Amino acid sequence: MHTVDLVKRNFVALNLDYKQMGLGGDNSWGARTHPQYTLPAKAYSYTFRIRPLGRFDDAEKLSKQVFNLR
Repeated sequence: MHTVDLVKRNFVALNLDYKQMGLGGDNSWGARTHPQYTLPAKAYSYTFRIRPLGRFDDAEKLSKQVFNLR
């Protein structure tokens, strides 16, 4: 869709994608994606942490924080 086609709604949608496969090959006539840019068909998983920012939180500092989940 184009942005002019979107309907304004009273909610926020957040999509978090782990990986994304590459676009088509070398032309606009249906060429396949190059193998090095494809994702094999298998189960994928990932984790993430989300929390609201406080009034005095430093968003830039928090964006660079690394969490060790293991």
